[in-house]
Amino acid sequence: MSRCFLFLLLSASAFAQLANSPPVPQWLAAPEAGTTFTQTVKHEGKLLKAVLLTASDGAVEIVLDGKSIATIKAADTASGTDLTQQLGDGKEHQLGLRVPGKAKTAARLELNGDLAAVRWIATDASWQNAVVMGATDADPATNPFDLKKTFDAYNSWQLAKPGAQNQATDPATLTLPPGFKAELIRSAQPGEDSWVSMAFDPQGRITLGKEKKGLLRLTLSGSGDQKVEVIDDELLECRGLLYAHGSLFANANNSKALYRLTDADGDGVFEERKELVRTEGGVGHGRNHIKLGPDGDIYVAHGNNVLLPKNLDPDSPLKNYANDQLIPNPWDSSMFDGNVELPAGHILRVKPDGSKVTLLAGGLRNPLDIAFNSRGDLFTFDADMERDVGTPWYMPTRVLQIVPGGDYGWRRGTGRFPAWYTDTLPSVIDIGLSSPTGIYFGYGAEFPQKYQDALYLLDWSYGRIIAVHFGSTVTQETFVAGRPLNVTDGCIGPDGAMWFTTGGRGTQSGLYRVTYAGNRPQQKAVAAKPVSTALSKHAERMRLESQPVSEWREQALHSKDMSALLALARVGQSSDLPAILDAVMKAAPAPALDALRVVAVAIARHGAPDEAHHQKLMAWTVYPQKDTFLNRELCRLLVYLKSPKVIEKTMPLIQAATTSEDLLYYPFMLRYLKDGWTLEQRKIAFEALNKAEKMNGASTFFKAISDTRSELAAALKPEEATQLAAVISPAKPAVLSAHALPGHSFKNWTLEDLAPLLVKMDAKTRSRDSAKDALIRAQCVFCHKVSNDPTLPAGVFGPDLVQVSARFNRRDLLDHILNPSKFIDEKFRYVTVKTSDGKTITGSLESEDDERVVLRPNPLAPEKSEIAKAMIKERSVSEISPMPPGLLNSLKAEQILDLLAWFENLK
Repeated sequence: MSRCFLFLLLSASAFAQLANSPPVPQWLAAPEAGTTFTQTVKHEGKLLKAVLLTASDGAVEIVLDGKSIATIKAADTASGTDLTQQLGDGKEHQLGLRVPGKAKTAARLELNGDLAAVRWIATDASWQNAVVMGATDADPATNPFDLKKTFDAYNSWQLAKPGAQNQATDPATLTLPPGFKAELIRSAQPGEDSWVSMAFDPQGRITLGKEKKGLLRLTLSGSGDQKVEVIDDELLECRGLLYAHGSLFANANNSKALYRLTDADGDGVFEERKELVRTEGGVGHGRNHIKLGPDGDIYVAHGNNVLLPKNLDPDSPLKNYANDQLIPNPWDSSMFDGNVELPAGHILRVKPDGSKVTLLAGGLRNPLDIAFNSRGDLFTFDADMERDVGTPWYMPTRVLQIVPGGDYGWRRGTGRFPAWYTDTLPSVIDIGLSSPTGIYFGYGAEFPQKYQDALYLLDWSYGRIIAVHFGSTVTQETFVAGRPLNVTDGCIGPDGAMWFTTGGRGTQSGLYRVTYAGNRPQQKAVAAKPVSTALSKHAERMRLESQPVSEWREQALHSKDMSALLALARVGQSSDLPAILDAVMKAAPAPALDALRVVAVAIARHGAPDEAHHQKLMAWTVYPQKDTFLNRELCRLLVYLKSPKVIEKTMPLIQAATTSEDLLYYPFMLRYLKDGWTLEQRKIAFEALNKAEKMNGASTFFKAISDTRSELAAALKPEEATQLAAVISPAKPAVLSAHALPGHSFKNWTLEDLAPLLVKMDAKTRSRDSAKDALIRAQCVFCHKVSNDPTLPAGVFGPDLVQVSARFNRRDLLDHILNPSKFIDEKFRYVTVKTSDGKTITGSLESEDDERVVLRPNPLAPEKSEIAKAMIKERSVSEISPMPPGLLNSLKAEQILDLLAWFENLK
């Protein structure tokens, strides 16, 4: 049963951020005269955030290179100090903690270069003058670094939660470039809610969107007086606000519509409210910001939980979109955002009167805002799927240029288009880990020219405003930063200053103003970058796809133009497939990324090739190559073609892999091949997953490793499973940082949730294939024999379940699965032994005589622990089942019913 315990550990990793957990700080004791504990700190490369958490029972002075930075008061919870500005220069620094006599202190410095590049420095014996007293987590109840009480860089926003702040962050603590100054204009008062949007009206007053319900109007007088009034108390969460065409346009997320509010008589009261566009779907990645286009239309950003409106113009630029996966992954529908419908996040163009709604672009995750530059080019700042970090399908937060018909490749689950696919478009610049909210250009600001031309990106979690500078290369710099500074929206005001709001998720809001008081050197306007090749090819493909295929089919087939062949693959007929494949292989005698993408799209849309073309493709696909991305696509195609040599040819790539992406990708793809493996090849695949599991990654990364391992193991014969037990069952991973990122939103099933469904369930009509998948995903097959089917593993570490339905009805069986410690068979209880030398050993009792006890900590591994009885200080039988709870939490209700029906149908 410890195999199930192993999978509990694997499941736990799905709720964590990184494989390497922050080190536990040690308490350092100061002598009677006091002292300074010092450590050398150097960070090379990009530094997103540096946060020092410090705890002490006396006042501690933080010293950097001999200079006092801050003083931390004695407290039960560690306090954070932002050192990003001081440590981001790549130089070596001396960090000191100056402690009064007989006080103790502990600290942990987080140096966050990005989600996959974070390290920590904690107080320990290596600090100068250190006298270690013990670990800060020795008593979990009083641990000052408990992540439920203290917050790392990614969770800085939580410092603004109700109770933590009653005033917006002091602007004196913000960091800005030289010459710039920030001032706090207003902190949200009780009853004013949290602010998610802002806009200046024609009279220069500020409209603030309340997170829950309604709109506020803030009027600022020249004398500094402020007047706040409610101008709407019905619209729910207006994420987007825009004054244009004599009206206020409001994109009300929870009201699920775009509205136009009109004050016809100019008395400050909106007498008319017209619904322009109604959209169904969710509200998480919902109805976001809006902007006025140079054509006078209203441009609307929607996240991937929003469905398309019913009155969409059929001639919209974005059409012909599909998942276009050569091998659709059955996991995708059960992963986070697995119910998202194409085109996922999208941009709409709406006539001011709502008479025409056009789908401009899609394939986005959650574009919170959009912005036009001075030439009329449209940009957005799209969110990543932070849970995917470490996987080959992860895409960072990115600035994208939005063009008509653009598909930016976001698909649910593992189906995300990589940046090199020719049917998507590349980013302008990758930002990295961040939480996108508002974006805007600096036009009209009384700033130096460089900052007038910049595109500003608001990052909610890390509390910063990023300035993106365009030129021969595109660069980014942190313009404003604070902790917390949960920025939600902003703009350049009519006074030439930058204005921005903080808030969201019920946090304390503030309205800030940034001005420039330094010298303004004369700067030449930066030359515009030429239109990229990718945008040009996209425009040409859009032109082709908009014309009748019959007018250009033959030209495309004889042109050797991969863009034209891609267009034909997307809009042609199934009968075109052989000709498309022939044309691709003729145009590209050796496989290339663009050619492989045409092949994949053509097969995904038009079905499997005939036998002749199947063999042609096998001969054409020379593998492996020297390019990493090319090898991934070649592997994908050969797995689809069921090449008898792809497993053998992939082994050197797996063994040479050093990145988490490659270590996961190749076993992930090869898992589709159930036969054709040698025992050594299977071992190599499991070892790659075990190696990947020790690397940095987010929750989906660890879940994908676990699921890939499960599917590979499910294909083993019983004797193979026995021989490979040591590599199938990896070493226990490090304790994970459970609060570093939000984890998967699995359903924590209870008997009360599912009992009503049991009454209606007809076991004879349930899906057998779905049940087999559920038995593997819930790890049942590795501990129990669940059938006489030789294609399924037959676990021997738990009770035989083949006849279980003869002993338990469906409700009782479900209760046993959901609450395994409620009833424990005595044969399967674990024994825990504590020895006189301080060791604790837990496992199944293998044997016992007068002199010794033998425990097997992991039944799948050959290792045993032999303990002399004379060494045993304490022995107990566990009241906790080796079978962990929560094994059904990754399944949907229908899959659980299929699993229960499986056992009933074995009768």
